[in-house]
Amino acid sequence: MRLRAPRSLAGQFALLHGVTALIAAAMLPLGAMMLHRVAHHYQRDVLRQQAEGVATLLRGHDPGQAIEAADILAGGLTLTVVDRGRRILAQRGRSRPAIIAAVPLDRQLRIVRRGTLAAVSRPAGGRWVVVAQDDAAPEVVADDIVDAFLARFALLLLPLVVLLPLVGVGLTRRLTRRMTAASDIAAAIGPQTLDRRLPHGTLPWEVEPLAAATNAALDRLEQAFAAQTAFAADVAHELRTPLATIRLRADAIPDEAIRRKLLAEVDRAARVIAQLLVLAELERPIEGAGAAIDLIAVAADVVADRAPAIIAGGRRIALDDRSAPALPGYAGAIGLALENLIDNAARHTPPGTRITVRVGPGPEVSVGDDGPPIAAAHLERMATRFWRAGTARTEGFGLGLSIVQRVAAAHGGRLHIGAGDDGRGLRATIRFRRPVAGDALPQPFAATAERP
Repeated sequence: MRLRAPRSLAGQFALLHGVTALIAAAMLPLGAMMLHRVAHHYQRDVLRQQAEGVATLLRGHDPGQAIEAADILAGGLTLTVVDRGRRILAQRGRSRPAIIAAVPLDRQLRIVRRGTLAAVSRPAGGRWVVVAQDDAAPEVVADDIVDAFLARFALLLLPLVVLLPLVGVGLTRRLTRRMTAASDIAAAIGPQTLDRRLPHGTLPWEVEPLAAATNAALDRLEQAFAAQTAFAADVAHELRTPLATIRLRADAIPDEAIRRKLLAEVDRAARVIAQLLVLAELERPIEGAGAAIDLIAVAADVVADRAPAIIAGGRRIALDDRSAPALPGYAGAIGLALENLIDNAARHTPPGTRITVRVGPGPEVSVGDDGPPIAAAHLERMATRFWRAGTARTEGFGLGLSIVQRVAAAHGGRLHIGAGDDGRGLRATIRFRRPVAGDALPQPFAATAERP
């Protein structure tokens, strides 16, 4: 199995410091070995120098005088002069017969070690100078210094091994907290909160260019969004007057069939313009909408306005009040959404169908009918802009449910499309999120479709 590094920055820092600490701990024995080798090398040099000095003195003195005249270069030394049969001719220091018996007597300088004993044998004209030293002797401080250093180094290394990862993780968490705060601000930026920007001067300097570039992109997006909204509103306003003129002239057409068809087309165009105006209004934050909306009053006004046309088409319409709380938002936009749902139900159901506008229970409003059932595959795509189920549904611009979805999302809610009561017809429900005091405006949801 292939090992992968953690994706989080804190995890990577912790892994890095952990590996560093393990490497440092693994290097400690190697360092100890090198220190011991340096100490032994120093010891061999001392023994060699001592043997050379005694051998030089043997040229003009007897063994006893030569040993007594020699300068002791280190503590714990034993100076011995032996003949070929290893008989001690002179000795200074503690007797060490074991090392005398083990040291080779060759024509060149030899170095041997037996346990804690180290010795050098140096030929000197048929005699040999043997200089020995016991590392365990109190006078020998080289190994003591090495051991003391290693003990103190281990005590120093242990806190570093523990603290270094903790400090790294702490610094990383401090950095990631700033990044998390900035990402929360970025996540809260939407069509109605384009005035928000990422903080400046609080992020690490490596990340500041990214924050500045993001803020600049948001500035351009806000300007483009405002221009688009203003353009839609201006176009809608400008088209009202020509449409009013066309309607007046259409009323003067003597042919009843042509006049009725032309007026219907004018009314459809007027509705699209009204929808554009409402959608432009939705680009403003919901908090600035003014007073809270009474969903029951909005639904009653829409039902009263659409009832004559519904009844004239041979259908029935009713209002089912199940109690709903007041919500912040735009009454005109929610009314437009209900009109679209009612018109959609009337347009796609046969005469004799009953259309029910239900308010509640809770923060929701829905429009259902008892017409023919709709295929599950069609339910999943009904909120798609410009989509129509087939040739039988050619009337309209395909914008109705898409606009309802936009209105629901702008009010922090979502549009549910599912089968009607008892599995008949269709019921489209706008469910709003109940606002909580002190909370920010909820982020919009996408439309969802429920299979019957």
